[in-house]
Amino acid sequence: MIDQDNPTRTSTFESGAQRRHPVDLLVLLLLVVGFFLGPVKLLGISWISYISADGLAFAILLVLFAGRLAVRRPVFAATPLSLSLLTLAVFCLLELANPEAPFIRSVLGLRSWVLYLGFFFVGFYTLRSIEQLQRIYAVLLVLGLLTAAYGIYQWQAGPESFAGWSEYYGQYARLAWAAQSGSVFRAFSTFVAPGTFGGNMALLMLLAFGVVASPRVRLHWRLLAGGAFVVMGIGIAASGSRGPVAHLMLAALVGIGFVPGIGRRISVGVIASLLAGIAVVLVAVLIGSVAGERFSTIFDPQAFFWKWFGPLSYGLQIARDHPLGMGLGYTAGIPQFLRTQAFHDLPAINLDSGYGSAAAELGLAGLVIFMFFAFKVGIEGFRTWRTLAPSLLRDLLLGPALIASTYPVVSVIFQPQAALPSSIYIWLLIGMLMKAPMLQRAPDADKLLRTTVHPGQ
Repeated sequence: MIDQDNPTRTSTFESGAQRRHPVDLLVLLLLVVGFFLGPVKLLGISWISYISADGLAFAILLVLFAGRLAVRRPVFAATPLSLSLLTLAVFCLLELANPEAPFIRSVLGLRSWVLYLGFFFVGFYTLRSIEQLQRIYAVLLVLGLLTAAYGIYQWQAGPESFAGWSEYYGQYARLAWAAQSGSVFRAFSTFVAPGTFGGNMALLMLLAFGVVASPRVRLHWRLLAGGAFVVMGIGIAASGSRGPVAHLMLAALVGIGFVPGIGRRISVGVIASLLAGIAVVLVAVLIGSVAGERFSTIFDPQAFFWKWFGPLSYGLQIARDHPLGMGLGYTAGIPQFLRTQAFHDLPAINLDSGYGSAAAELGLAGLVIFMFFAFKVGIEGFRTWRTLAPSLLRDLLLGPALIASTYPVVSVIFQPQAALPSSIYIWLLIGMLMKAPMLQRAPDADKLLRTTVHPGQ
């Protein structure tokens, strides 16, 4: 069997099916659960929604770390991100003693900050074969396609199609943005907010593009991934979320530095432009010109720039007034869909900024630690991917590398806490990215460099 920390110690390369880790199926189950938590919460079955996801995540980490202790290996292996990640986690633990925060809120906030960051180690410890990565991609892209299609249907059918399902659904039926022609409904699909819907579609589009752009992937799988890319792009339009579009634009700019050679950059650029063009045409047909009105505001500083930098500034003001921060859970982490008055009475604010949230909750020192972590993720994501030899593995990890590389910038508007389901697969795949160079140095690494891929086999 492959040494989980150093696959170069193995002498044989067994198939993924023969060497499945005990948590592999649990991870796939958690991904499926994560994509469909929204309806469970909005229908009022909230305790189950929180216990099912967080409980399953905790069980995965427990099995993983207990297994390492059983064979007398370090719980936390040395990786390019281990030091920065563990420093952030330890600082969050110390924040439990923050006198400005109610202890119960701090515990809830600790779960939000730390639990899903642990999936970095899940990805790093469990990646053993290209087949495993294919299975995860197949599940994620199918989930993305299904939820995007439902979001488009939801927008077409209108809020009246679900407004009577529950009290929460009635409130969500009123989600809208003000267009020149009147209020326009924002679809949220199976997620808990339109922004969460759009954000997940953007992340999954980056994964799909890695498949589409790979010359080592068979044509019919590239076409299927391209179709998923387009449908998820239409889903972003239905959500009315501008942040995901900005994220994709940023990823396109960063991606120039990933692709070597002018010829290859031109071909990848043509593919990206073709997919984007198809998506825009279909958005015009299915959503209408109102989508253009919405997304044109990305270039309006008053409507877009300050909407994001305002929360960041507010978080910095809180850190200035409270150098130790207001404590964990102040900006995110309290279960909003539980009808428990004790939770609703906890002091908290909404702050749509990763750095702003870190400043408000962790104070000035915590903000510095989080900034170091975020920039370390970006630098190591780019550096690690560039060190990989040209191969199918490298092609498939383009999406995670782009996600990691844009993380320092996206954290201006993206909160690092548990934003399910993205927090699960972001850290899972970044952990696998960090493990990939070790796999390529294994004696049987040629099995990872096959020229074709069969998702889901």
